[in-house]
Amino acid sequence: MNQLITWIYHSEDYDPYEVARFEQSITTRYSALARPHGLDFRVISATELVPSCVGRPVLRYRGADLLSQKQCYIVEDMSTDPQGAQALRAVYRTIAASDSVLLNRSFNGPDYLERDKLALIQYAAALGVPTIDTVGVPPGRYARRAIDEARLALGSGPLVIKPRELSGGTGVLRTESDQQLAAAVDIVAQTGAGYVIQPYLVHHGDMRVYVADGQVVCSLTRRPRKDGYLASVSQGGSIEVNKDHDLVAEHCERIARSLNAEWMCIDWLMTDSGPILNEWSTAHGGFTMMPEPERTQVANAFFGWIRRKAATWS
Repeated sequence: MNQLITWIYHSEDYDPYEVARFEQSITTRYSALARPHGLDFRVISATELVPSCVGRPVLRYRGADLLSQKQCYIVEDMSTDPQGAQALRAVYRTIAASDSVLLNRSFNGPDYLERDKLALIQYAAALGVPTIDTVGVPPGRYARRAIDEARLALGSGPLVIKPRELSGGTGVLRTESDQQLAAAVDIVAQTGAGYVIQPYLVHHGDMRVYVADGQVVCSLTRRPRKDGYLASVSQGGSIEVNKDHDLVAEHCERIARSLNAEWMCIDWLMTDSGPILNEWSTAHGGFTMMPEPERTQVANAFFGWIRRKAATWS
């Protein structure tokens, strides 16, 4: 019987008409790459899960306890809905407390370093890695205090305001003037989510570098569509592969070594003055749309890592 990988996400973040398509697409793409490694793959919505503790961690799904047998999990612990994010984190922490494997926890350190853009940039800057200057937005009626700080720290050029703990280009706004920045800050202050402000850096690509066991595997570069400013494929960006990761291999490996990371995906903005760290992720770093042979190269590293973890159970 193959070892099972379960991907848990918050279906309420998707248009109801898109949920079935998303689940089918991700299952088909990941299953095709997982099966040659003796692994099965499935997707479950967190809305169907009830985490609890009855003498031990329990994760109930359609009457069955998923944690009654040791398995591997990937949990999307970010959501556009604050209550949804809390529900995902309850699932995340329940699995982390069990003897199953939470693949998100692929490095040492606090779990917020998996998703908090401000925290991970602060961490990387302390390592001497080139990072993008970032200002946090205070909550609610105090949010406008970030405007003067942003102008002081980031200058008068175009700015980007984005969620601290979301990915895929969700909720990212580009502002060209003080009035636009103030309006954007007023809007995000009502969302209940944390936001950051960063300078808009002119860049010709957003490169994702895959790092396994502290070593760079390869990378993909996402480019914005014409006249766009978001490189995420979900926002219309395109993909290519090249050797630009050689420019940042030393930085990537320094980050990975410092966290004792087994698996990381590190994103860089490719500017004319050199690569600048944007963010990183763990088991979420999509690679199924890469061209060959790089797709198989990354899949072998990713699923090979999971197989090695599963082999220690017997």
